[in-house]
Amino acid sequence: MVLPDWIGNQLTNQEYIKNFYRQKKLKDSYLLTTDHGSWVNLTDADYFNFLNDNLNDKLYADLLHRGFIITEDNFEEIVQKYYRRYQNFETGASLHILVPTIRCNLRCLYCHSEAEAITEGSEYDMSEETLKYTLEFIFDSPREEFTIEFQGGEPLLNKPLVKLAIEYAAELNKKYNKRYRFALVSNFTTMDEEFLDFLCDHKDQIKLTTSLDGPAYVHDRNRQYVHSGNGSYAQVTHWIERCKARGLWVGLLMVTTKYSLPYWKEIIDEYVKWEQKEIQIKPLDYLGYAVEVWDEIGYTMEEFIEFWRRSVDYIFALLGKGVILHERHVRLALKNILYDVDTGYMDWSSPCGMIRGQIVYNYNGDIYCCDEARVVDGLVIGSVFENRYQEIIQKRQSRELIQSSILEGYYCDSCVYKPYCGVCPVLHYGQEGNFALKLNKTNRCQLNRAVMDVVFEKLIYERKKIQQLIVGMMLKLKFDEQ
Repeated sequence: MVLPDWIGNQLTNQEYIKNFYRQKKLKDSYLLTTDHGSWVNLTDADYFNFLNDNLNDKLYADLLHRGFIITEDNFEEIVQKYYRRYQNFETGASLHILVPTIRCNLRCLYCHSEAEAITEGSEYDMSEETLKYTLEFIFDSPREEFTIEFQGGEPLLNKPLVKLAIEYAAELNKKYNKRYRFALVSNFTTMDEEFLDFLCDHKDQIKLTTSLDGPAYVHDRNRQYVHSGNGSYAQVTHWIERCKARGLWVGLLMVTTKYSLPYWKEIIDEYVKWEQKEIQIKPLDYLGYAVEVWDEIGYTMEEFIEFWRRSVDYIFALLGKGVILHERHVRLALKNILYDVDTGYMDWSSPCGMIRGQIVYNYNGDIYCCDEARVVDGLVIGSVFENRYQEIIQKRQSRELIQSSILEGYYCDSCVYKPYCGVCPVLHYGQEGNFALKLNKTNRCQLNRAVMDVVFEKLIYERKKIQQLIVGMMLKLKFDEQ
């Protein structure tokens, strides 16, 4: 192939040119990364030799393979790696979140959706007409494969609509012939045997997820019934058991509050008890009801990072005993770092996943740019009654929101982790009250840097355990595909 003139001219009197890279001192070595997602760990001596173009054969071959130096032999592969990492940016939203109701029978301390604490009535329920308009909007989008996720409120307070959505989607797909699946995110406390029968009949179409914050003494502090104030652990775990007995796998989600911090080991053990293969140690978001009780349940990001690190170290200790459990941030960071593909994790992409990766349809037909945006005034970007997919994508408001999540600016440009990172403008808005992003001041930036530090340290200094984890990850991914 012929190199572009600007490269060919520079290669006239030398064998290679250096690719653009970022670097960071990590313990006793240098970590370098490129925009196409490649990385290398160099000793002080090798980094000095790289800076001074004094490469031995081994170092030259390694840097050539990873794309830190550019020649005619690897230029096309570097371009292809960059393309593979960003190829899904214009394929359309892959996650459509549908809200059957914003009613909920629980009053979780940290609820980011500000669910209405009522169990009866239909004022806050999606109607059959709104559902049909919503599904037609979704199927009219350009992506050929996507997930429709039921959220709330508590979606099972409107079971008839969930059933109708599955039936109407099948009818619509006779026209569109797309590949889709459903996900149900429920607190499980309003499950019943009749609906469980329905789920069993559609088990190949629906992925189930519920919330379990840890053992009862942690979970019940966070997730309580509206009217009685009692904790929901007993009811949730009852239906987890019933699903398991019927052959249905249930994924579990947790959120960390101040009450969780002393119990990192016990929370991990709870997930192992329920035979989970993954846990996401999720921090609180300064959104929704959490804002009202932040002094009671909140913490500093330093406190959360310490909790997360202890949890991850314990997970790695269990790995040494043959127990396969992944922490989701670690798994996704490894995928971002080790594979030349878009991992699909919208929080770690630039721009982020709002609108182009996920869209939310509220019970009344309002369209939001992402799940977190439902509690931010002014972030309605359209209506299923008034807009089609292409109109939403092309609106000025949508373009400005997407642009607000692009990692550009001095701070990110100087960060070695930029190729693997992302920003959430909505969470920043919740924290700062505006969209004028100061990334190095956000909790999310602080957490992402801590996650990457830990993952790279383990990649470099605990290779054997990382190899075990990757083998387990592959098994987990195969399980997800079934």
